Amino acid sequence: MSDHHSFDYDGIKYRIESRPPLVFTILFSGLVLWALGFMGYFLFSDWSSVGEYVQEKKANDALKAASAAAAPVKVAPGDPQVGAAVFAERCAACHGADAKGKIGPDLTRKDYKYGKSEAAITESISKGRPGGMPGFGDLAPEKIAGLAAYLLHL
Repeated sequence: MSDHHSFDYDGIKYRIESRPPLVFTILFSGLVLWALGFMGYFLFSDWSSVGEYVQEKKANDALKAASAAAAPVKVAPGDPQVGAAVFAERCAACHGADAKGKIGPDLTRKDYKYGKSEAAITESISKGRPGGMPGFGDLAPEKIAGLAAYLLHL
């Protein structure tokens, strides 16, 4: 072939396009514009995920320092209100929000497997029981006593 836009190579005729199709030109131009916008926003602005993390950490540290500086609240041992808060935080996942049992047993029954006295409940909370009840010895004694009072109140 003598045309300068096509040639013959081993019996296969090739036609060289002078320009790519319009749809590819539009898509490529859109991609380039998006990339420039992306770089402009994330690379040249003050945005930084590390900066956000540092800001959040400073805010959390300031909040912890402010709460630590506040006068500690004295809690009467065996306060069911404290026990209700501890139950919602630590126990509701296994025993249900209403303490009727989920993974763990129903805590609204008249009697428990290991006894329903304050001493037995306190031992179950602090040391745990075989078969799934973890020990919560890391809780303050006032919180354990409050939790026991709350369970006896149910």
